Amino acid sequence: MVNSYIRSKIWATMITVTCMILLAVGCNPTEVGEKSQEMQQAPSIKMQAMGTADPSLEGGAENQNRVLQPMSNQLLQQRYPNVLLLHGTKLKNQVALTFDDGPDRRYTPMVLDVLNKYNVKATFFLVGARVSALPEVTRRIARDGHAIGNHTYWHPALYKHSPDRLKWEVTQTDEIIQRTIGVRPKLFRAPYGGLNQEIVQQLKSEGYSVIGWDVDTLDWKQPGAAQIADVVLAHIHPGAIILMHSAGHWTQNLSGTAEALDTLIPELKRQGLQFVTIPQMIQNSSMVAPK
Repeated sequence: MVNSYIRSKIWATMITVTCMILLAVGCNPTEVGEKSQEMQQAPSIKMQAMGTADPSLEGGAENQNRVLQPMSNQLLQQRYPNVLLLHGTKLKNQVALTFDDGPDRRYTPMVLDVLNKYNVKATFFLVGARVSALPEVTRRIARDGHAIGNHTYWHPALYKHSPDRLKWEVTQTDEIIQRTIGVRPKLFRAPYGGLNQEIVQQLKSEGYSVIGWDVDTLDWKQPGAAQIADVVLAHIHPGAIILMHSAGHWTQNLSGTAEALDTLIPELKRQGLQFVTIPQMIQNSSMVAPK
C-alpha cells in the first residue's frame, strides 16, 4: 500500500512538472498530441527536405492540374512529324507502355514487379527531383532494361513559363539522370501533355524527341484496376502509346495501375501485340530518332 501510494505521488509530480514546462513554452498538452498525430498522417516540407518523403510535384498532380492543352497536340504532330510522336506505326503489332511522374517508393516498385513478371519492357518519364531523392529506384528501372525519358525537374505546366524555365527544367533533369545511371535521355514528355509551338520548336532545336500518347488510362483519377484495364482494351490498336503513372501526389492511391497491368499484359499478348519501348517504336516509325 505504501509503495503504491509513493508511486502514485511520483507519477502525479511528473505530470505536473511536464504540464508546467509545456505551459511555460506556450504549448498545450492536447495540441502536442494533435500535432504528433498530424505528423504521422501527412508528410511535411521539413520531412521532404530531410529525404524522408518523396518530393512533391511543384505543378501538382494530374488530378489537380490536368487541363486542356494550350494547343492541339494532334495539330502540333502534323506540323512537327519528326519531333512529336503520339503513336507508332499502325503497320506493326506493337504497343508501348509509358509511365509518368516517378520514381517513388510505393508504386514504381509495384509496377516494376509486374513488368518483370511478364518480361515486358516499358518507358519511364522521370521527374528530376525524384530521381535525385530516389537514385536506387531509378537505377532499378535502368537495370531492369526499361527506357528512361525526361519529365522535367519539378513538373511545372511549361506553357505558363519562359523558355529559360524550360531549358533549366530539361537540363537539370538530364544531368541528374546521367549522374544516376550514366545515360543522358533524349526523350521528353511535357507535364500534363501541355505543349505549344514554341516549346516544341525549342525542344527540336536541342535534339529531343517529344513523346505524347494516344491511349490515356486516366489512372490518376484512381478508378480502380478493372476500369483502367477496360479503358485500354476499348482503345488499343497497333502502334498505341499507353499513358500510365508510376507515381503521383502523396495522397493518390495508384495501386490500381499495377493491378491493371496484371490483366492487360497477358490479354494484349494474347491478341498478338508486342510490347516495345519508345526508342524501339521510333526506330520502327517514320520519325527520325534523336542523335
